[in-house]
Amino acid sequence: MAHRIGYFYIFLFLIFGGVTAQETFEVINPDSSVKAESTDQYKKDTSSIKVTQVPITPKTAVAVLELDPNGVSDSEAKALSDRLRIEIFNAGVFEVMERDKMNRILDEMQFHLNDCTTDECAIEIGRLIGVRKIIAGSISKVGEYFTVSARLIDVETSKIEATAIEDVEGTLGLVLTKAMPSIARKISGKDGIDIHAGLGKSSVTITVEPAYSSLYIDGKYQGESPLKIELAPASEYVLKVEKSGYESLEKRFTLSKSQQLDMNITLSKIVEPQVIIQEKKKEKRSISKGFRLKYITTGCQDKINTQITTMNAYINDHVQLFEESVQPGTNFPSIKSFNGIEVYNSSSVEDNIGFEFGLGLYRADLDDWFSNIGDGNSQGYNMVTWSPQIMLNMRIAPIRYPLFYPFFDVGFGYNLLLMNAFNDEVSLGGPMYQSWGFIYGIGFEIRPVKLFGIAIEWNRKTMDMQLMDVDEVSDKFKDYELDAIDLTGNRIGISMNFYY
Repeated sequence: MAHRIGYFYIFLFLIFGGVTAQETFEVINPDSSVKAESTDQYKKDTSSIKVTQVPITPKTAVAVLELDPNGVSDSEAKALSDRLRIEIFNAGVFEVMERDKMNRILDEMQFHLNDCTTDECAIEIGRLIGVRKIIAGSISKVGEYFTVSARLIDVETSKIEATAIEDVEGTLGLVLTKAMPSIARKISGKDGIDIHAGLGKSSVTITVEPAYSSLYIDGKYQGESPLKIELAPASEYVLKVEKSGYESLEKRFTLSKSQQLDMNITLSKIVEPQVIIQEKKKEKRSISKGFRLKYITTGCQDKINTQITTMNAYINDHVQLFEESVQPGTNFPSIKSFNGIEVYNSSSVEDNIGFEFGLGLYRADLDDWFSNIGDGNSQGYNMVTWSPQIMLNMRIAPIRYPLFYPFFDVGFGYNLLLMNAFNDEVSLGGPMYQSWGFIYGIGFEIRPVKLFGIAIEWNRKTMDMQLMDVDEVSDKFKDYELDAIDLTGNRIGISMNFYY
């Protein structure tokens, strides 16, 4: 009985509840041509059914301009701009115009986007392409930080309606995958995302043999080894190590959150073929291979004339000094000068040091002798005085000036002095002296061209001549204390120098 009563109430509820629902049901249909129909089951009047039409609100058209790059490349800024368009579209608030369509419209109107960075320029673009809103912004890098900013501008009112900004420490990949979605949500009026959530700092310490090698991570220079670098966790980094004289090395590694990675790397030396390079000899400065022709004035004529005067005094005292007697009252004439000619061969051993080997011939009244060569001896008694010499010198030129070469000489030589008496053209013999002499001096050379120069120098030479015991004449000169003559003194020379 109870079960039957329960079924009765359920039956009444279905009947009356269905009628009530049918009377209060509202049909929501945006298409006005669709009408509500009553069911055949209840035969209700359709005039009691209410039909409500809900209009679809169109999305606001917006265009996204290319981000203005500062510290990043144009290609990187373009990639980030494309990602921002996609993320704004995904936010579902705006109808985003495609970049290619925007560029085609601007190209048709001959409008160039170059240097369009002001809000006024952005608004002008929005009017040309027919959108209500325009989004402009920039991407900047300072050190390891990236800053992305964007602003939503109403084209009609020229007002900035929304702004968004994100600062990112890390890689450009983090900007692409985290900062761009956050900017898109903020500019669309939604909450941004926590970019650094779950990104704990990790580091890698790189030690390289040899030290001070250049380190690059993902193509960006980081510094020289050894170096500790803080990085965001990532599935893969590419490390490149370079050092002059060593082969470059690339190594891939990964970092997990809060990981401290140590890397020890040894580079291999580049084996290069040995090349022997002959060093070009430096240009000789003041001494080079060549020869010198030098004219010397000695000032020794007074000492030689003293010796001749002593000889004349013994002759007038009836002393026989020579191989034949000389008639008393005969005087050998004095000399006016005692000069010489020296010829040197020079060779350098360093840039400023050279050695010279020379031969010299000195003669009384040298100028007259040259002019009278071939005429024979003068008539009557005459004295021929001459001196052959051999020299070895070291020439040092410590400094050099343009066309001007100062120098100084040191050396030694072997010297002979012969004083031969003649009666007409008959030789009466005479004394022969010898000595080893030391020489030193200074001078300078003017070299107007590379292969020729003229030098003037002063030197002093020791010539303490001692009689050589060669014949009876020598014994007689020794007996009368004519066994020495000192020709030590100053000399002035001028030379012509030829080089090869």
